[in-house]
Amino acid sequence: MTKIADRIKEAARLPIRLPSIGVASLGYSSAIYLSSLRADLLDVGDPWWIVTVGILLLLSPVYHTFVIRKTAASVAGQAFALRDFPVESFGDLVVGELLVNVLVVLGAALFLFPGIYVGLRSIYYKQIIVLHKVRSLSAVRESFRMTVDPRVVFQMFLFLAVAYCFPLAIDVVLTPAIQALWVHPIAILVSSSFMAWVNVYITLSFIDLMKKLQTLEGTENPA
Repeated sequence: MTKIADRIKEAARLPIRLPSIGVASLGYSSAIYLSSLRADLLDVGDPWWIVTVGILLLLSPVYHTFVIRKTAASVAGQAFALRDFPVESFGDLVVGELLVNVLVVLGAALFLFPGIYVGLRSIYYKQIIVLHKVRSLSAVRESFRMTVDPRVVFQMFLFLAVAYCFPLAIDVVLTPAIQALWVHPIAILVSSSFMAWVNVYITLSFIDLMKKLQTLEGTENPA
């Protein structure tokens, strides 16, 4: 539990040490939030829905690639320059986003918990694509392999369940004044802070889990 607590603290500190993560999160959150004011991701009856979905599919790979690579470089004590941006991962991230969301929706259609379960089991696919240059379907499979231990799934579920309480609580507080213009900047700041923290945490979790699995595999298969 101590290691999880340390990871949570590190995930909160890293965007402060690396302001570019916060700036990227702010830009991404602003684009998604402002487009969703016209039609959100579930408002399929509104023609503007396709604009929100399009912005998400185009910006999500860029944003997540930047945050994942920046976080991983920081952990490794390396620098990450924009010229090293892995543009070849863009297509696989888009396909992975569509694939995972279809699986989650299908799971949720059966019952809520299968959708949540699929989302948790596939949670590392972005990190696998970006850091290991794996194709989308293989990345989802690898994420399922990495999360076969129920403790890994439970810990991530617990973290996300608690983490989501913060933006939800802010949303409840701000809902009565939803028509006021001052609400929108606050909502964007909360969303961007939450997004930066959660995505950095998931990447740190992935790196730690990879090291653990590699150690276990090395122990089981000594040279």
